[in-house]
Amino acid sequence: MTWSHHPALDGLRSIAVYMVLLFHAGLGWLGGGFIGVDLFFVLSGFLVSTVILTEIADTGRLQIGRFYARRVRRLLPAALVVIIVTSLTFLLVTSVVRRLPLVADAQSSLLYVANWHFLGRSTDYFATDVAESPFLHFWSLAIEEQFYLLFPLLLVGLARVKRHPRALLVTTLGLLLALSLTAQLVWAQTDPVHAYYGTDARLYQLLAGALLAAILQGRPGRAPRGGPPAALATLVGLLGLLLLGTGLLDLTPSTRGIAATVVSVLLLVGLVRHDRTPIARALSRKAPVFLGRVSYGTYLWHWPVIVLLETVLVVNAAVVAVAATVLATALAALSYELMEMPVRRSPALSPFTWQVAVAGLAASVLVAVAVVPVTLEADRRPVLAAPAGGIAGVAASGTEGTAEGEMEQVPDDIDWQEVAKDRGPQKACPADDADRCIVREGSGPHLLVVGDSQARMLTGMFGALAEKHDLTLSTNILVGCMWQQNLYLGEASGNREQRCTGARRDWYEQALPQLKPDVVILVQRPRDDVGAWSDIVRRRDGQDQPLAAATWESTEQTVQTIVEQGARPLLIEQMVVPDTFHASDCLAAAAQAAECAVPVPVETAPSDAFFLTAAAASPEVYTANLNPAFCPSSPVCAPVVDSEIVWRDDHHYTASFATSRADEVWRLIEQTGVLGSAG
Repeated sequence: MTWSHHPALDGLRSIAVYMVLLFHAGLGWLGGGFIGVDLFFVLSGFLVSTVILTEIADTGRLQIGRFYARRVRRLLPAALVVIIVTSLTFLLVTSVVRRLPLVADAQSSLLYVANWHFLGRSTDYFATDVAESPFLHFWSLAIEEQFYLLFPLLLVGLARVKRHPRALLVTTLGLLLALSLTAQLVWAQTDPVHAYYGTDARLYQLLAGALLAAILQGRPGRAPRGGPPAALATLVGLLGLLLLGTGLLDLTPSTRGIAATVVSVLLLVGLVRHDRTPIARALSRKAPVFLGRVSYGTYLWHWPVIVLLETVLVVNAAVVAVAATVLATALAALSYELMEMPVRRSPALSPFTWQVAVAGLAASVLVAVAVVPVTLEADRRPVLAAPAGGIAGVAASGTEGTAEGEMEQVPDDIDWQEVAKDRGPQKACPADDADRCIVREGSGPHLLVVGDSQARMLTGMFGALAEKHDLTLSTNILVGCMWQQNLYLGEASGNREQRCTGARRDWYEQALPQLKPDVVILVQRPRDDVGAWSDIVRRRDGQDQPLAAATWESTEQTVQTIVEQGARPLLIEQMVVPDTFHASDCLAAAAQAAECAVPVPVETAPSDAFFLTAAAASPEVYTANLNPAFCPSSPVCAPVVDSEIVWRDDHHYTASFATSRADEVWRLIEQTGVLGSAG
């Protein structure tokens, strides 16, 4: 294939980047706009393969150092600037608590391993809280850079084969594509987060573009330019891409991505083989071509801009979309003219190949190690954003709690990193090895604590009680795992769901006879809000039930199972947590601790009603309200008590504070009567 520049492909980039931008802005009618990334992958695979194959065909070899230097000069300067500017901006508008998790995000972005970093954190790309990280979008750039690192070496190796090199190339790329597509299909069934972020599961899109370039390679430039078939491919590809982007089709992200890959290949074939169709001419106009040329910068800037807008302003999606489009495009154009193009075209850098690549890597490492932590870990209050705290909720509740002047203030020497890590230990066991759940053996009653992360935050407290009262203590605690044996969270990754199933399904029937606990303490985050949880909380048996019915039935069944095994269930009622705001984030930004106070709810939570009903129906079932121990200033709960930070985030106490309330909690447990004469 005699390669020449196709302006329409630049125009196609503009479609891809603005689909992603409008999707990230939250426009509901573009619910599938994230496939702009899929289009980018296919297009990148096609273009980089074409460049490499053309160089090999023209010169007989590929200058690897020169290739890497071009990639560094093309991609790294803009990325460095975006990460540094974003870090400095968020230093001004967010508290150190909000910024601390961003350090690893930025560092992984600089080293182009962001996709594996976010996968390791099980960050769901489609979750409502992804806006917490302005560096999330670097996951796709990481996959591309990993591809750019290894793919040229593969092509150079294949090019050295003298017999049937083109057939070998096409066959090899086809096999690799099939392997990656298989990984995508397998992971989509077992771990959708891996299917979205994993390099192994996304390479098929880059390889689809590379395979297309390999198939077209060697076709003489004088061959017909495609004619009607190419025009039809262009039309079908574009219409298919737009349809998939709207979200009108109810598809999983995996299926939508595979379909987007197919239509992207069709669109590329049509544009390359016939560049005089109306669609090609429209994409080749000055405006879309320019927007396509700056699309890399637009992609880099758009997500930090959106996160910033949603951090400092309360605006609807349409306003965010317009503002982000204007700001990201303007910043990208400025970066393109003043930095990106001068670096790419610099004659002073042209003689250097490996030196440029090594210098680029060194610059990334230097910024990751020296600039990012110093900036994001600086303990200073934000100057442009007010804390999103609970004082409004206190005022709205009509309660008259502790006066602001009387409320304890935040100590000056708080280590917010330690607060963020103050979670408590987690210990669980499978049903066939229940002894692994034993934390301590004593001569007193045997307490077994079962639950999710809210149970985890109390583990240290129960450990202290076990030491003081010589109790036997066991725990079966897994973050994100409800204690009801027939309920699970549909948003969990495949690995977590597998662990939860092993620690819940049939666990009570098999493990309790081995452990022989006197009391089973059941603790978890209430999941009563229909709007937030109805599509997430599911029954393991597959039965479709409303949230309340599913919660009640599984609660009743689990409690009855525990009673049948000879233990007494103690259900912990809803604990007062901020719920609508991140408590330590609020404290790190607030002028007064009272801004982060939380009123005690005046209404009974649905799950508490279920617990009370179960206790009323059986004398062997007990409930406990621990809020008097954790909220001594009721009806308004202070965020700092006895110099201890009370809440770690929006729905967890710090493990240290919980441990400090151990004696008060013990008295409340004794008052329930669940310990009997043994207590």
